[in-house]
Amino acid sequence: MRYLPYREENGYLSMGLDEALLLLRIEDKVEDTFRFYSFFPSCASIGYFQRLSSSINLDYCFKNNIDYVRRITGGGNVFHDYMGEITYSIVLSEKKSPDNILDSFEFIYGGIIKGLKNMDINVEFKPLNDLTFNSKKISGSAQTRKNGIILQHGTLMFNTNIELMEKVLRISNQKTEIRKRVTTLSREGYNIGKKELIKNLKKGFEEIYGKSNKGKLSRGELSLAKKLAYGKYKSKEWNYKK
Repeated sequence: MRYLPYREENGYLSMGLDEALLLLRIEDKVEDTFRFYSFFPSCASIGYFQRLSSSINLDYCFKNNIDYVRRITGGGNVFHDYMGEITYSIVLSEKKSPDNILDSFEFIYGGIIKGLKNMDINVEFKPLNDLTFNSKKISGSAQTRKNGIILQHGTLMFNTNIELMEKVLRISNQKTEIRKRVTTLSREGYNIGKKELIKNLKKGFEEIYGKSNKGKLSRGELSLAKKLAYGKYKSKEWNYKK
């Protein structure tokens, strides 16, 4: 398993890199890979099947320098707070994961769960694709599969601004307000910095998948990521497609 060091990029390039890794893994040009990153500037992402205008407060985003992007994975709308959230991403062969979708989410989440447990933070997997702490959501994940390869990525809210999240995301009337069902590590009394958190999460992934090989993003990977970022993920055709 290859590990790519932490990166900070805009939402378009972040999503472009995730898809680039998926496509190159399908072609067997890269090995199974995991990484951690943050969106800069802060960004709202929506699932592949969602409608942009009903998922995100676009006017608020425009006025407050918050990006938005559609993912190739399913799931719901997410606020990626640069100051308070880490995203993990992994591409791996389906052969290394349970066949059942639910079981695969829990298996891949194992690295996050283990990393947090090493810091005496015990979270619980809540089907289909969340982690909870004290019965509140602290992490959500999304997944897609193509040609025998899985891409799964997800959030970990360590100090996300929940009040800002409520202004950015549009939530259906059927759901309770965000602050009643979402939490962060800091809200639960764990004031952990981003560097320390990444260090422990990396260790958690290695305890699940075995010792990783520290890799470096190649020119080919970055070139494909940029092509996807600015030819696809930044385009109105992609973001407003539904």
